[in-house]
Amino acid sequence: MVRQLSILILSGLLSSAALYGVDYDGEKSVVIETAYDVCVIPPQIDEAIAKGVNVVDIAKAKALYDQNALFFDAREKRHYAKEHVKGAFPVYFDVSKAEYIVIQLPPDKKQPLVFYCYGESCANSYEAALAVRKLGYQNVYWFLNGFGEWKASGYPLQTMSKTK
Repeated sequence: MVRQLSILILSGLLSSAALYGVDYDGEKSVVIETAYDVCVIPPQIDEAIAKGVNVVDIAKAKALYDQNALFFDAREKRHYAKEHVKGAFPVYFDVSKAEYIVIQLPPDKKQPLVFYCYGESCANSYEAALAVRKLGYQNVYWFLNGFGEWKASGYPLQTMSKTK
């Protein structure tokens, strides 16, 4: 019964996802690409607060934006390239080290830094905020509802070639 259920789930995933294969000297590598839905283990708000990351909603995120806080987008590169919060910097995931890399960090460790990704169920921005907090930055914020809520609110966006 469990095996049949596993096969059914796997076949469902494969039929709804883009599948890519790459051959490296006889060893085949397969990548399954699915649309972003939710994180397997969503981050916990209490845990973030306990680790020194301030959790903010849309109103506080916009207030921080208006006060010139730096914003960091932890979504996939292709989504960042399509559009992001105006002035936001990308956050990269280093697969070789299994860690988030924030390149454009300011020298002032008191500068407010706001991290966002797809929404509350997305751990990317949370993990990036934790990484920066560990580097000694004091005013680190995790924008809980992320890009979707920012865009729905009509706040400033930027694309590769223009600003909205």
